[in-house]
Amino acid sequence: MRLIFIWLTLLAIYCPPLMADEARPVYVEIIEQQDSQYLLKWKIPPVMPDRQEPAIELRHSNCGSAENHVSGRPAGLVGRRLYVCDQPSPAFSIQLSYPLSNPALTSLVVFKPLVGDPVQVFSGPEKNIIEMPLGSSANDVAKQYTVAGIEHILIGTDHLLFVVCLMMIAGSFKRLILTVTGFTLAHSITLSLATLDIFRLPTELVELLIALSILLLAAEIMKHRRDGGPESFTWRYPVTVSSVFGLLHGFGFAVVLQELGLPASMKVQALLFFNIGVELGQLVFIVAVLALVASATRLSIFTRHRDQFGDAGVYAIGICSAYWLFERSVFFI
Repeated sequence: MRLIFIWLTLLAIYCPPLMADEARPVYVEIIEQQDSQYLLKWKIPPVMPDRQEPAIELRHSNCGSAENHVSGRPAGLVGRRLYVCDQPSPAFSIQLSYPLSNPALTSLVVFKPLVGDPVQVFSGPEKNIIEMPLGSSANDVAKQYTVAGIEHILIGTDHLLFVVCLMMIAGSFKRLILTVTGFTLAHSITLSLATLDIFRLPTELVELLIALSILLLAAEIMKHRRDGGPESFTWRYPVTVSSVFGLLHGFGFAVVLQELGLPASMKVQALLFFNIGVELGQLVFIVAVLALVASATRLSIFTRHRDQFGDAGVYAIGICSAYWLFERSVFFI
């Protein structure tokens, strides 16, 4: 497991600009106010440079803006626009046109009809035109929320660095399976509790504690590498440690799912498939890291200097987590 530093060193280059807010999607809402009239509202995460926000428009051959609207103009971070259609409840699409390119922002589009449950469509950053169905089937919900879970874990660098720390502490493959399973079960519990409004923690506090959890594990790993003495509680009982911290990380996953929202008629299904998506993404990441480690062990330069590179990798984790800890503590000043 020592050669996991390869992945960590690459991540360290990019740690300064990473923030939890970047996981939030572009939120678009269409509200049917009366037959043939639709209010389009949007909210864009404040990570876009000024005047680089996407132009957001409702597209249908029988619908047009009721206002003096110039097509293709950047939408601003928050806004609204009224559309009038020649026919009630048309099947329309939402177009997002970025002036330059999409900086990996996902999109959540919610249609609220006069009668019936809201319809939600979650899409990745590669889609600029989002078709809005008039209804949402169980298969649609399963697909959308599974993909959302996978995408969230794979862009959640703080969560991934924590998983890497667990891999380094676990050591053997058997302990790794048990440690990751404990982390999975624990964060599934708090993800469910927070999403269903049974118990929540403030978002800023959760993000701060997640950064602190990574820093603590990085310090523990470095202390163990330096001392080489009796194993601490963390090394003797990695499953317990991963489970305790997993409860905290579950609240972090819930922040994103709360941003996405849950379909009123299929809350449990959406929560289940989002959690499945998170686990699938986590499994893909672990397999990728293990494959990278297996490949690196064949290179003589790394086998000769693995201790030095290993130390550098752990320091990289510590630097990133310390930066996030400082950055997120600003909310409490």
